[in-house]
Amino acid sequence: MRNLEFFRNVSIGQYVDTGSYLHSLRPSTKYFCLACLAAPALAGGPAGVGLALVATLAAGRAARVSASFLLRGLKPALPFFALTAVLQFIFGWPNDASPVLARLGPVSVTAFELRLVLMAIGRCVALLAAVGLFTSIATESEIAHGIEDSLSPLAKLGLPVHRLALAVATAFRFVPIVAGELEAIVKAQASRGGDFGSGKGGPIAKARAYLPLFVPVTIRALERAEALAEAMEARCYSEEGRTRYVVYEAAPREGLVRLGALAVCAAAFAAGALA
Repeated sequence: MRNLEFFRNVSIGQYVDTGSYLHSLRPSTKYFCLACLAAPALAGGPAGVGLALVATLAAGRAARVSASFLLRGLKPALPFFALTAVLQFIFGWPNDASPVLARLGPVSVTAFELRLVLMAIGRCVALLAAVGLFTSIATESEIAHGIEDSLSPLAKLGLPVHRLALAVATAFRFVPIVAGELEAIVKAQASRGGDFGSGKGGPIAKARAYLPLFVPVTIRALERAEALAEAMEARCYSEEGRTRYVVYEAAPREGLVRLGALAVCAAAFAAGALA
């Protein structure tokens, strides 16, 4: 059942304690670096996306987190990438005058459509690597405290910063949990004779086999969320008057790290504009 393992293909939400210098940075600095890497991945050109990905992998090497760990979440996303490409080629752009690279009956692949598909995949890869790097060097408490530190000025305007921080930290934590639930359900169904891609039928049959699992996985996720809410309520959890046990001190040369991240962001946007 090796092809039914999902948890080992998830990098988001898993902390990797290697004791590197990047792990010692304050949570707000880690968020700042994440924003500097994610911004060109979302809005930059091809060169900017490539530079952001290279910078992310270089930072992962400095944090002693392997590139294979940061990119292993791409395997579950491959069917999504394939579906996006097929839909892009089937429903072409009406004013597309770029050269036709391939044609299969009424479906044609133009240079413009291929560029859009590659850009979409590149953005997803760069963003996935950046988020995976962030969660590998930031603990759950740091994820929550980082949002509070970064948005603390807005708390004076009435923004529920603590609730937002708790929601984001819980969302990151639930990514590997949901993957584990999906893996358990799939293996249970496969042990009862269910076919999830090992037999014939191709990707369409595999997609049809996975489609009914969205209901039980969603139900299990809601049950876990309800159990978490009841546990917090039983412990009289409240956002009012909360203090911290840990006080984060600035790491040496932390300001240079922020400047370096900002320089990478600016260089990525500049490279995308010039390309």
